[in-house]
Parts: sequence; structure tokens; C-alpha cells
Amino acid sequence: MHYRYRISIGSPKKACPFVCLLLPFVCFNYPPSHPLVCLNKPFIRNRGVTLVELIIVLTIAGVLAALAAPGMQRFVASNRLTAQVNDLLADISLARSDAIKRNTSAGVCTSTSGTSCAASGNWANGWLVYYVCPTGDPSGCTAGNNVVVKVHEALSGSNTLTGPADALVYSKSGVLSSGAGQFTLTDPYTSGRRIVCVTPTGRPNLSQVNCP
Repeated sequence: MHYRYRISIGSPKKACPFVCLLLPFVCFNYPPSHPLVCLNKPFIRNRGVTLVELIIVLTIAGVLAALAAPGMQRFVASNRLTAQVNDLLADISLARSDAIKRNTSAGVCTSTSGTSCAASGNWANGWLVYYVCPTGDPSGCTAGNNVVVKVHEALSGSNTLTGPADALVYSKSGVLSSGAGQFTLTDPYTSGRRIVCVTPTGRPNLSQVNCP
């Protein structure tokens, strides 16, 4: 060990932490001033907050959280309602386009199983998009049977969805053969509402008022 290095260690007047030795990897031989960790009161040794200060901070945080919580809940509920009505619009449009593309009947119907239409179902419990397998379909399905294209799960957030019938059925020309009317999606928490009008021509439209 170097002589100067040994002398500095043994000297009681120059006792410093290991980072302040004369020849460590982070120090100079003769540093002009002590580094931060050699100060008598570095930031890591400052006193903590008092109990009164902690109570004040927690009280302010609680008040802010109480004020922000209802607004956040409404924001989440509104986004959920928008996402659900967009899903419904997309699935109705998918059924219509499948009917035209495949030159066969197609539709959207209530479903709880995800594999078949429910005879008397609730739209809020879920629905599916299907088409009727035509003769000679390249997928190999049985002619006349319904082929499931897409399944939508039950609505979250206790939202309700009412429709004109248990199913919308499109002919191969894309015109509704049954099910024209109004879908109403409602959020019981915010009383928010989204209305989808499906005309006899088969086009779904988002509306601000009840369908004519």
C-alpha cells in the first residue's frame, strides 16, 4: 500500500468515509472541498416530517381524491358506453356486409352461449354475428346452417340494451328482412344513453333522439 495512503487512514484528524480517502476511485489526491456525503448534514440525514405535517398532507390528499373520484367514475362510465355502442354499430355493419359479400342471409342475434341464437334473449347478455351457409360455400359448412362470424360478450357495468327484436336479419341484397327499429343502450349509474336506429334499408345510425 502506498505510504501516503496508509498515513491518511491512520490519522485521526483526517478521518473520512471511504469515498474521501486520498486515493479512492472517486476522489482526487487533494480535493478542494469535501463531497456531498462528507458534509456534516447531508440531505440523507435531514430530519423527517412531523406528525402534524403528515396529517395535513393526508387530509389534503383525501379531499382531492374525494373531489376527483365522481368525475373519474363518470369519465370511465362514459367511455364504456361509447365503446359498447361502437361495438354494436360495427357488428350490425359486419352482418350487412357479410350478407352482400357472401350473397346469402346474415344477421345479428341475441346469444348467451356464443354458439347459437337465443329464442328469447336479452341483448345485454351478449350477441353474435352469423351468416347462413350457402350451397357450395368454400369453407365446407353445411348449406342452410348458421355460421358464427363474431361473438360479443355480455355488457359490463350493469348497462342495459334493448332492441326491436331478438335478431336483425339481412337478405343477400343488404336490406333488412326483419328487425328494423331502435336499440337503446343505457348506463344506470350516469343515466347516459346511446340510441342506434336501424332503417329498413339496413343502415345503422347513431342518434341523439328516439328513432322515428
